[in-house]
Parts: sequence; structure tokens; C-alpha cells
Amino acid sequence: MPPEQELDRNQQAIAFVAKIGAALHHYGTPANRLDDVLIGLSKELGLKGSFFSTPSAIFYSYDLPGERGFARLQRIYSQDLDLSKLSKLDRLFNHVVEGKISLFDGAAEVDGIISSPPPYKKWLTFVSFSLTSAMAATYFHGGLKEILLSAAAGSVLGALYLLTTKLPSLVRLFEPLGALLVSLTTLSLAGLFDASSDIATLAGIIILVPGFSIAIGATELALGHAVSGVARLANAMATFLMLTMGVLFGQQIIGMLGVEGYAATTPTALPPWVQPLALVVSGITLGILFKASWRDLPWTVAAVMLPFLAFKAGVANLGLEGSIFLGALIAGTFSNLFARWKNRPSLIVRLPGILILVPGATGFLSLESVANGDVVAGVEAMFRVGMTATALVTGFLVSNLVLPPRKAL
Repeated sequence: MPPEQELDRNQQAIAFVAKIGAALHHYGTPANRLDDVLIGLSKELGLKGSFFSTPSAIFYSYDLPGERGFARLQRIYSQDLDLSKLSKLDRLFNHVVEGKISLFDGAAEVDGIISSPPPYKKWLTFVSFSLTSAMAATYFHGGLKEILLSAAAGSVLGALYLLTTKLPSLVRLFEPLGALLVSLTTLSLAGLFDASSDIATLAGIIILVPGFSIAIGATELALGHAVSGVARLANAMATFLMLTMGVLFGQQIIGMLGVEGYAATTPTALPPWVQPLALVVSGITLGILFKASWRDLPWTVAAVMLPFLAFKAGVANLGLEGSIFLGALIAGTFSNLFARWKNRPSLIVRLPGILILVPGATGFLSLESVANGDVVAGVEAMFRVGMTATALVTGFLVSNLVLPPRKAL
């Protein structure tokens, strides 16, 4: 190949890697997996590249034959978990590497994937917010009344989410404003439903709790991506603080309005079949909220049920941390098996499995305890968050030894 053509191809390859890297980063790929993808893709395209990513940027460096080194910084301004687009990007770079699509056409197809509409209608997203919160109430030992109140809180949060799609300026306030509205809803309607506002509040904001960031940040730290891991954990802590302030402001507003606290009766025990049903519904609604393709929804259901059942089975004999480890081991092994069998990103099923196990709710409760003056209980809860997060990460790392992933994503 003449030097001019080789130079032109190298520039096209670099541009393609940068474009697909930014897209993968935007749609939720962790730093350790993003680096593996970009290094592998560059090698397949005949480039020698080095990469360094944080939650807000990607650094590229290339050694080009006969030229000086090439380096650039690519700023990533936001992230949006979208598992369907992540799957499409995975299929695209496989086609480029296999030579089925040219670099020029591949770059154009990345733009098409980014601009494609969401896989689900807005009303279905709204319903998923409501049902996710309702099903979460069963995990916190709520009864039928708590389920109904949690559904109302989730509906308010879903309406706020749809509003942010019309008013992008509200996106930065989504967590604190969502926690405030959920708190106001549960406290003001607790008497009407004769339900526990504490359970409903926790179930209402469970979607906002940054459990995924905790798990991914801890994993990145364990794998040597210190900058990205610390930044992600710091962002999770900031989100916890915003959620806590939102809930506390809601309590203060209700008090200023003269609404007296309602002491609900003990939640009524639910029939045994409710828990499995809640797991199935949660798997579907989480898949919709994370914009997984409709054909992947059965897999997200399985990804929620398997680690949760393993966790419940291990609690009696292994304790909390041991059962979290077992659940993470099952979730990680299942996601690697899915990636091998279907040649699809493991994150499609790994993410729902993470969220059903992560200690995000405990982290929120620890900050709420400190804010309410119970420092000892708050510190104890935060220590438990650290221990369970460690067990979670260890389980996922061991799963990669039990069944190594075939592909970076």
C-alpha cells in the first residue's frame, strides 16, 4: 500500500475508534472493558494504541509508523445507559473488524445508532418506573398497601423523567428533585393508603440509588483503574447526598404544612407467590428502563432471578457477605455464558444482576441515619456497604475465572 493511502487509512481507523469509543463510553461501558475494547479494535485495524479513560473523558495515544506520536483528549459530557444501542455498537465493530463494513461506512453507522429513537414508547417507560418501585417494596418486606403507595411514588418519578426529556436543564436536578417529590408523595399519602412511608420512600427512589456506580467503581479499583474507580465512587457519594437532602427536604416541607406523621400498622405478609412474580416483573421493567432490546427481556428476567435466588439460598448458611458473593458469582458466570453463547455484550444481563444485589439502599439509609442524628447506626451501615461491595466485586472477579469472557464487552 502506498504511504499516502496507508496514512489515510490510519486516520480513518483512528477516527472510527474515537467515534465508537465515545459512543460506548456514553452508553455505560466501564473503564476496564472500554480499554480492552479499544485496544483490541485498534490492534485488529493495524494500529498500536494506548488508552486511558475516566467517567468524563478518554485519552488516546497512537504510535504511527514513520510519524510522530499521535495523542488526543476526548471529553464525554454525559452518560446514558442504553443496552440496545450498546448491543448495536458491539455488532458494528465486529463487522468492521471482519471487513464486512468499511471504516467510512462504519463511522456513518455509528452516527445512525446514536441518533436512533429509544426502543420503547414513553408511556411504557412511565409504567416501568411505577412497577419497578412497586416490586421493590416487596424486597423491603412491604405489604399490599406499601406496594400501592410505592407505585404512586414511582409514577411521580416516571413523570419527572419524562419531563426531563422535554426540559434538558432538569437533568442535573433529576436525583434531588426526584427524591424530594417521592418523599412528598409518600408522606402525604401514607395516611390514605395506611402504609409505611419509610418503605415506600425507599422503594420509590430505588431506581435513583447509584448501586451500579458503586459496583463498577469498586471493580475498576480492583482492576487497577484507580482514577476512574475513585471518580465513579465519588460521584456515587454525591448522588447519595443529593438523594438524602431531597428526602429530608420533603420531610421538612410536610412538617411546615402541618401534616402530622402517620404511624402505619405492621405490613401484612404477602403470599409466597408474590416474590417470584415481583422478580419477573422487575426483570422486565429494569430491561425497559435500561433500554434493552425486547428480545433481551427474557434474559434480563433470568439475570434478576438467578442471583437473587442464590442470594436468598445462601443467607442462612453464608451470612450477608457470603450470600452477596454467591449471587455475584452466579450473575457474573451467567453474563459470561450469555456473551459466549449469543456473541452479545455481557453487560446486557450483568447490569440487572448487579442492581438486584448492590448495597445501594443500605448506603442511602446510612446517610439518612447520620442526617437524623444516629451517627453510630449510620457508620455501621456504611461499613456494611463497603463489605458487601467488596463481596460483590470478588464474586464477579471469580466468575471470570470460572468462565472467562470471550469478548471485552
